[in-house]
Amino acid sequence: MPVLVLLFTTTLFWAMLLVCNRIALTSFDIDPYAMTCWQLVFGGIALVLMAPGRRIPWRQFTLPINWAYGILRVMTGVTWTAALVYISAPESGILSQTGMPLAALAATFILGRPPGRSEWLGHAALIAGAVWLAWHLPGGFANPAVLLMLASEVTAISSSVLAEKHPDNQIKDAWAHLRFTGVLLLITASIFLAVPPLVDLISPVPIPYISTAGLFGTETLIAGLLIGVLFRGPAMVLSLRSIKTAGIEKYILSTSVLPFILLGLEMIAASFGLTPTPAHNSVFWISSLLIMIGIVQITVSKQRHSAKLRALATEPIRTET
Repeated sequence: MPVLVLLFTTTLFWAMLLVCNRIALTSFDIDPYAMTCWQLVFGGIALVLMAPGRRIPWRQFTLPINWAYGILRVMTGVTWTAALVYISAPESGILSQTGMPLAALAATFILGRPPGRSEWLGHAALIAGAVWLAWHLPGGFANPAVLLMLASEVTAISSSVLAEKHPDNQIKDAWAHLRFTGVLLLITASIFLAVPPLVDLISPVPIPYISTAGLFGTETLIAGLLIGVLFRGPAMVLSLRSIKTAGIEKYILSTSVLPFILLGLEMIAASFGLTPTPAHNSVFWISSLLIMIGIVQITVSKQRHSAKLRALATEPIRTET
């Protein structure tokens, strides 16, 4: 699969997942925490059970790096899902743009891939777009969604770095990679079940419904099954493959278009009465414009930086005689 197609497909699946979460939370009697947990369980089981005849990779359940990844994904999933209680899916996409500058910092100081200097102008535009929206939310920067989304991005970038470095994410066997991803989802689900008090303790703001009290609600189970198998599992598979193929910087850059995809999908959902009709004002559109400017600047800068590196790599070595 071409890299651009892979990156776009990954972003599309995450957008559909978030909009489906939004539909579930606003239209049905759904427990957000329990629904996320069931998504992981059913999505993970579906991936592990694929390719009949292959052995279940039990060894994966004992690796500390997998449990570290699971903890980070728990924090990412809980905080983003909880943020949807306070803001719309497109607004959460705008606030998630803080992830791109964080990815650039991680690439610079952890992965040893510093971006071109002009790229930082694009990151500044992304931050400006997120800050502009956050400032105008009800309660401003004190709105719980602001801290929830920031925590979500910090943990998302941390888990992405782990994923890029993970030796089992380098395997070429597609079926083995599906099972590896399934194990990660099941580990994450087990952490969801085991540590609600811990998540509640370390969260910077109160997170609604942070318990397993609604775990066996009928609508919660059905939503977890459908969204987990159809979207959560495939989104994780595509994400890990994108990180392996393109690196976290390009992966996170591709997700920068998430607010615009979310906006379109949420308008479609609203037309069927599944979610409240989006009523975005000039604040949202100014933020969106800043985000678009940042995306364009970063994309152009990356292309120029890559071309410069290729030119330096192919330049013949001059020797003095």
